[in-house]
Formats: sequence, C-alpha cells, structure tokens
Amino acid sequence: MHEKKQSISASHKTKEGMAAGSLLYVGDTQPQKTKINSHIYKEGGYKLQPGLAKAQEGETLWVEISGLEDIREIVRVAKEFSISNLSLEDVFSTDQRLKLDTYDYYLSVTLRILTDLANPEQQLSLFVGKGWVLSIAEYQTDVFSSLVKQLSQEPTKLQAGGAPMLFHSLIDRVVDQYLVKADELELKTEGLEELVITHPEQTDAPSIHRHKADILRIRRMTGPLKDMLSTLIRSENQYLDRNTTFLLRDIYDHALWLSEECEMLRETVSSIMEVYLSSLDMRMNAIMKVLTIISTIFIPLTFLTGVYGMNFAHMPFTGVWWGFYGIMICCIIVVVGMAIYFRRKQWW
Repeated sequence: MHEKKQSISASHKTKEGMAAGSLLYVGDTQPQKTKINSHIYKEGGYKLQPGLAKAQEGETLWVEISGLEDIREIVRVAKEFSISNLSLEDVFSTDQRLKLDTYDYYLSVTLRILTDLANPEQQLSLFVGKGWVLSIAEYQTDVFSSLVKQLSQEPTKLQAGGAPMLFHSLIDRVVDQYLVKADELELKTEGLEELVITHPEQTDAPSIHRHKADILRIRRMTGPLKDMLSTLIRSENQYLDRNTTFLLRDIYDHALWLSEECEMLRETVSSIMEVYLSSLDMRMNAIMKVLTIISTIFIPLTFLTGVYGMNFAHMPFTGVWWGFYGIMICCIIVVVGMAIYFRRKQWW
C-alpha cells in the first residue's frame, strides 16, 4: 500500500508544470503493447479488421484499442474522430476517477474495469459519436469478448441498435463485473463474520484489513457511477437515442444497489474488526485470569515452603519422620480449598 501511494505521488510529479492537454503516459505499471481492432457491423452483417478501418454509410464502427505503449498511433486514431487533447490526456493518465464529459463531436466516459489477479483493475475510456464508438483500455482484456460474439451472430439487437446500443452494452458489461465482485465480497464478508464469532483464532487482523481494502477499492470505483448515469439519463444527449437512455435506467438501478451494498459491507467489516479485537481482549483477559488464579494459589504455598526453609534449629515437625509428608498434605489441602472457593465465587 505504501509503495502504491509513492507510485501515485511520483505519477503526479511527472506532470507537474506541464501544459493542459500534454500527452504523456502516467501510470504505476509499464504500458502494454498497443493493439487496435476495428469492428464494422450493421443489421445482418459483421466483420473484424486489424488496425483502423473505415465504415460505409449505414454501418457502425467500433474501434477497440488495448495497451497504451504506442501513444503516437493512439493519437493518430483518435484524431480521426476529432478527439481533443484534453480527453486524450485523461486516457494516458490511468488514475482517473469515473467521469462523464460532453464535447461537440462526441460523448466521453471514463470507467474502471475489474480484470484478473495480475491486473486487478484498469482504466477504460469510451467515446461515442455519430455512428462510431472508440474504446481505449489500459490492458488487453476479455471483458468484451461476449459483445464481440453477439456482434458476430446474425441478426442481433446489438447490431440493429447502432453506436448508442453498443455504448450501453459496453457500460453494462463493466457494471456486471462490479455486481459479480460485490456478490463475492458479500459472501466472503458473511463467512468472515461467522468465523470471527465462532472461531476467531482462525483469522487475523491483516486478513480482515485486506478484505476491507477490497471493499473500499470497489466502493471507490463505483462511487461516482450513479451520479454519472443520472446525468446521462436526465440530459438529452444527441449521441444517445431514447431507447438507450431508457436502458441506462436499468444500469442506474444496479449502480444504486452497488452504492448501498458497498456501504453496508464497509460498515459490516468495520464491525467484524471490532468483534475480532474484542475477542482478542476476551482471550487475553481469560489468560490473565488463569495466570492470576495460579499465582494466587501459589502465594500460600510459597509462604509455607519459605517458612520451612529458614533453617532454624527447632521448628515444628522437623524432627519426626512424617514431617515432610505432613507439609505436602497441607499444601495439597490449601490448593484444593482455594480452588473450591474460587469455583463457588465463579472466579474460575
């Protein structure tokens, strides 16, 4: 976590003093090799071409870019759609929060994708205009493979819906990942809660803290989502048709659920940590209680053995053969008597 903060701080330092719209990759990992594919489709037809391709009249073009290594090539493709340098600056600064921007020739949305263990999250920039969609992902991902499969099937509603429908489908696929992750976190939270209550010794504070960090990460990723979707739904954007705006309402409902779920999970994990710390205190108190009782029992025994260790010439029972055994029996009687007394007082 400390290294991550240092990396982010260094990224911000890199752009210090640079003019707005300066195109420079800013990220906490090395940029991945750039790959560009063009998906061209219309109702009843689909074709995939590597690189940037042109769509004919009546066709919809989806240019899919993954990897930010080749900045020059990405800028060249983006300029074909009149993407401004301010938008491209956000593309190459991979620590952006979720955001929505409207320009003269396109609509821009920045999202976060949950991918795999090697790259737990990445930035996704979506641009939609008249008859085209441009997506730029930080790394290569299979998140949208199901959409490509739908486009290749003939005929589908996605083909007939054009760019607005594809734009909705891309956002919906990203939000579906959030829902799956939230369900996984909920199940893990329930298991962790039961474990802390029944067998607290089988977990530890670092595990609970890591789980809380996972919840806070998805909370940070999804926090602005409902506001962004609310703005999209309320505004009459020229790049989204009425049907797409209606479909976005369903995603907005999911965003509301995510917001409430993440907040509930955060509070639950905080409570789990408190219960875990309380169980540690109770275990420590129980241990101290046992040690105190043992120490208390040995106080009179120490007194007796200390008295008979003073080496006086004349002491009771030192001259008889059963003296040692008598003192041992007295010690045993003291231990048993104190144990019975503590039990009746419910101290033990």
